[in-house]
Amino acid sequence: MSAPLLIEIGVEEIPAGVAPRMGKALLTALSKTFKDSNIEISELKLGVTPRRLLLHAASCPVMQADREQVLWGPPENIARKDGKPSKAAEGFARKSGLNVSDFEFADKGDGKARYMRALQTVKGRVVADIIAEVMPSVLRGLPSPKQMQWQDGEARVDAFIRPVRWIVARLADEIIPFTFAGIQSGKTSYGHRMHADAKGEISVTEPLVWLNERMVVADRDVRKAMIVQGLSDAAKAAGVSLVEDDALIEEVTDLTEWPHVITGHYLEDFLRLPIEVSRIELKHHQRCFSSHDGNGKTSNVFFAVANIKSKNPALVAHGNERVVNARLADATFFYDRDPKETLESRVAKLSNITFQDGLGMVGDQVGRMRSFVLDNAAKLGVDANAAQRAAYLCKSDLTTGLVGEFPELQGYMGGIYAGMDGESSEVVQAIAEHYAPAGADDALPNSATACAISVVERTDKLLGYFHLGKIPTASADPFALRRAAIGLIRLLANETNTINMTLTEVLQEASKQWNQQRVTITISDEIQAAVTHFIHDRLLGMADAFGVSRSACDAALGASIELPLAQHLAVAKLLTGFANSEAGQAVAAANKRIANILKKSGNVSAKIDAKLFEKDAEISLFNQLSAVSSNFPSLPSEQLETLASLREPVDAFFDDVMVMADDEAVRNNRLALLSQLRELFLRLADVSRL
Repeated sequence: MSAPLLIEIGVEEIPAGVAPRMGKALLTALSKTFKDSNIEISELKLGVTPRRLLLHAASCPVMQADREQVLWGPPENIARKDGKPSKAAEGFARKSGLNVSDFEFADKGDGKARYMRALQTVKGRVVADIIAEVMPSVLRGLPSPKQMQWQDGEARVDAFIRPVRWIVARLADEIIPFTFAGIQSGKTSYGHRMHADAKGEISVTEPLVWLNERMVVADRDVRKAMIVQGLSDAAKAAGVSLVEDDALIEEVTDLTEWPHVITGHYLEDFLRLPIEVSRIELKHHQRCFSSHDGNGKTSNVFFAVANIKSKNPALVAHGNERVVNARLADATFFYDRDPKETLESRVAKLSNITFQDGLGMVGDQVGRMRSFVLDNAAKLGVDANAAQRAAYLCKSDLTTGLVGEFPELQGYMGGIYAGMDGESSEVVQAIAEHYAPAGADDALPNSATACAISVVERTDKLLGYFHLGKIPTASADPFALRRAAIGLIRLLANETNTINMTLTEVLQEASKQWNQQRVTITISDEIQAAVTHFIHDRLLGMADAFGVSRSACDAALGASIELPLAQHLAVAKLLTGFANSEAGQAVAAANKRIANILKKSGNVSAKIDAKLFEKDAEISLFNQLSAVSSNFPSLPSEQLETLASLREPVDAFFDDVMVMADDEAVRNNRLALLSQLRELFLRLADVSRL
């Protein structure tokens, strides 16, 4: 027999972006439970809104199927004594609920011995009982940035992202009984907060229809499509074009259950503000969408996504307009006042702004960044004068009223104000772009100077926070250090604005600025090593994004000669294709063998004595290795081709030569030959990691 399954966890509003992750984790956990329990159900559908996580299957077995399992007991030499079952065999059979006669002796497949073996039929359990057992632990394990406990008249032993208000757990008409966070599962669900008849027994066969009748669109994809269509229709009706913002669409999708688009207008006088000011205000403070007029210029029309269809949408629009106009009026006040002080005159104020407790002031950071770009301008590919000027001024907008009111505008307004101060276009662009990329998918700066400053800033931040021990954990990264590392990797890997510095050089130079400044801390070699390891871990995780395999990326980073990151990735691309070839697999296997031999042998002499060679294969390998080493090409593609040509002499060497010969001198000579061979490969990459 089968029946429809419904599970719904009702909560207070979950923050945007969190509910979809929790819903997917809930779906994964229950799917695994069913698979592990050999329970075949129809498609398990997920519903996610700010107030609920819902799973529904049209068909789920009521009883778990009976199954047979193999029981393995003690080996024959223990299970038999004098040709009869031993006490150990009898005890194992009794413990298993079987008789000794139910067992036979069989090989497990390891060829070591025969063991007691029996087939046991395991009766299927009630599926509702299985679900009830796992649900509390599944809910406790759902991922969330923070969990809370609450007290509303009853002691709560469970924590959750937000207070749990109801739980529905049904298999047809039967309640799946369990308790979580003080809430007992039942049949009662709730629709939209504003629905007059929101509470009731939810349909177990058509829960999404039941919710839809109560103004809840539980299917997130459907809800998102409604918002996209609603925005498109509203923009068309208003005669404007929507400023695309996928991130904001995702956010409002997670903030609504019954979305409805409202059109509003702010005062035309505010159109004189820089374009990002109104957009940032609308997006970050009101969750509203901006628009362009027919000429592609900023329009004063904006769109809000309400959580309910109002009977008086004009009144809702007026409320949004009042708030937006008030905020933009504040922005206009600061925009008119801020330019009365130049960015240069504001630099001194940065010494009053804390960079981070224990790391000094922002003014100290600016000093380090300025010195870094001055000392390394050529390798950074920038003009030293323009770069130091941009670094000197890039944080000054933090002291302005507009950035103080709208922190999201830092950098952008710095560029605007720098232009008003008459700074060069290169400095203006560098200041405006130096925070980019803000995320893993954001565009890189167009300006080489901005790229250079951005590299310095991220490196400075990573070293400082690692010194304080504020290293990200698996569940927390409050200072966005992973994002800083990912941004740094993308900047160093950029082939447009090339940074001709290795990662080690970047970290050493940034550490030098900390250590020479002597105002706060000293960056140790151990901290530099920890940051290097952290960045390498992020880089390996990004391998797919760069079009290389993780193992090829790891191999490239294992080279004995460190190169700028972009060059290591170029090598990784070569290795990605090479590793899948027959030659690549053979060369990688040989290198693994060589690495293992040398690792076990400890210190190996670098000197090779040709007189000690006894086999033609080792003489051939030595001669070809000598020839290749003396004329090793500089291009990675040619290096790889040259190294691949050594496959045959290496294979012949391992076929014909016993490396660990009894004669110590011969053995050490062969180890020295392998050591030189490995050193040659390491000039390109550690191929043994492929």
